[in-house]
Amino acid sequence: MKVQHRISAFSLLFLGSLDNINGFASSPSGNRKATSLDVKSDVEDNAGIATDLVSAREARIMGPLSAIFSTAGLMLSTGAQPAQAMPSSPDFDTSIRTFFPGALPNSSIVLRVAKRLSTRNYRPYNTILGSSLCSDEIDSTTLSLQDGLKQAMAVKKDGGVFNLGGLGGVPFVGKSGFGAFLSHVPESGKVLIVYGPHVGISNDGVVGKVERVGQNKPSTSCGAGIGAYKALMKGGRGPNDKFDFQEEFIIDKLEPRLRELVAAQNNSINPALGVVLKNQAVATVTVNMFDIINEIMEEQVYTAARNDGFWDKVSEVTLLGGIVVNRGHGSGLVGGED
Repeated sequence: MKVQHRISAFSLLFLGSLDNINGFASSPSGNRKATSLDVKSDVEDNAGIATDLVSAREARIMGPLSAIFSTAGLMLSTGAQPAQAMPSSPDFDTSIRTFFPGALPNSSIVLRVAKRLSTRNYRPYNTILGSSLCSDEIDSTTLSLQDGLKQAMAVKKDGGVFNLGGLGGVPFVGKSGFGAFLSHVPESGKVLIVYGPHVGISNDGVVGKVERVGQNKPSTSCGAGIGAYKALMKGGRGPNDKFDFQEEFIIDKLEPRLRELVAAQNNSINPALGVVLKNQAVATVTVNMFDIINEIMEEQVYTAARNDGFWDKVSEVTLLGGIVVNRGHGSGLVGGED
């Protein structure tokens, strides 16, 4: 399905699969607006499309581009393929198909983004790239989504990425940070912002765990989101800590969204039902993290866009939001692109 909106104008990858990750929590909000890339996927015809009418200026904000970013070898029947479709373990494949269906490798995402935005005159010399992904180093490798977009969309020698995110991918730079970012836009230029939470899937299929270079066993990914969930399972966070305000913010934002999940886990007669139940819980936490980040990102951008003179300096804004699924890295593992 291909629909042009007056707001949330298009989606590079509307996979329509986040709503399937319900777990014990409420399903993600149904007010996301998106359409498709030029390259058609199997699921586009099932995409729900909203048709809000807004001002001509707001129509120049396109987003969220509801993509799921992934390390998976899982491919849809599309024309754009990754540069290198890496094999992965059967357990990894099973988990990603089960909990993040329709996920695509970074290189495929970058190809689609670059192709679609080139038709809207996004060029390295007129585009600034912002990123609100987690601070975790696993999200900034040379084959990461962020680096792939930088290589495709930024000036090769001098182009960079403005980091908007903190723990969990939440855009903690706030009003001042967004103001600084937008003041760097090239004259009458374009803005591309990639954002969202991340979650690991280990080689043996555990959602929320990932192998890291130099470590001999998997560790947590994303530690901020899962740590917040664990705090809520224990009754909530403690008193304010001036050195941990980002994690406290995440706990506070997740608390009302995860009440049903926490209650179900705490009231279960058999809380240790195995890895599938744990995987579902972490997937639910991750989807709710996306909703939190998406709401903040849209509010920040739309607030900035309503300021006098904004559209005198900026010609268009594109939001690319989704979930980054990290694969394991290190000795004996496939590694490579997320």
